[in-house]
Amino acid sequence: MITILGTGHVFRIHEQVSFIVKNSWPEAVLVELDPQRLRSMRSPPGKEEAKAPWFYRMMAQQQLRLADEFGSEVGSDMLAAVEAAEKAGAELVLIDEYASLAVKKLLERMSGREKVRLLLSSMRGMLSSKKTVEKELGRFSEAEEDYIQDMRRQFPSLMSMLIDERNERMAAKIGSAAARYKDIVVVVGDAHVEGLAESLKDHEVRKIRLRDLLDPVKMEGIRRELWHGEART
Repeated sequence: MITILGTGHVFRIHEQVSFIVKNSWPEAVLVELDPQRLRSMRSPPGKEEAKAPWFYRMMAQQQLRLADEFGSEVGSDMLAAVEAAEKAGAELVLIDEYASLAVKKLLERMSGREKVRLLLSSMRGMLSSKKTVEKELGRFSEAEEDYIQDMRRQFPSLMSMLIDERNERMAAKIGSAAARYKDIVVVVGDAHVEGLAESLKDHEVRKIRLRDLLDPVKMEGIRRELWHGEART
C-alpha cells in the first residue's frame, strides 16, 4: 500500500500528519524534502537563505507570514512526518531535489514575460491574508483540473519544472521504494497528489488530501479508518 498524503506548508496540520504516519504503520516514509531543507528546518536561518534567488526568498517570507496567521510554523507538516517516521522506526527517504538549485534552474528557463508575471504574482502574494489563502484552497478543491490548467497558461515553465518534472522524479523514487517496502507513506504538497497517483496507478494507492486534514469531520473518519485498518482510496 502506498499512502499519498497531501499537505500545505503554512497550515496547522502537524498533529494530523503525525497521526496518519504513525497509524499507517509504514516500513518507509518518503517526504518531499531535500537534506538541505531538512537541516534548515531543524536549525536557525543560515547564510544560505540570504544567497537564495529572489523568488525563493519572497516565497519564504510569504510562507512565514501566512504560517503565523494560521498559528503554525512553515514546514511543520514535513517535520511532523519526519519525526513520526523516526519514532515509528520507519526508513526515512527524502525524495525532492535541492530547492534552491531547482529555483535557479527555473529562473534560467523562464521567459522575460513569465518572470514579470511571476514577480507581480509574488508581490500580490506578499499581501495575501489567511482569508485569501482559504478562498484559493476552496477554488483548488472544487475544480482542481481547471485550476491547474489556468496556472499552466500563466506559468508554463514553473508548472513544468515544479510540478510535472518533480512528479516524474518523485514517482520514480516512490516506485523504487515500493519494490523494497511493503507499506509506505508519501508526504508531499497537495498539488502533487493526483499527478503522483496517476504515475503510480499500477500500485495500490490511498490518497489523503489537504482538505481532508483541515475538515474535522473527514479527519475523524480517517482516524476511525486507520484505527480499524480499513482501506481508503
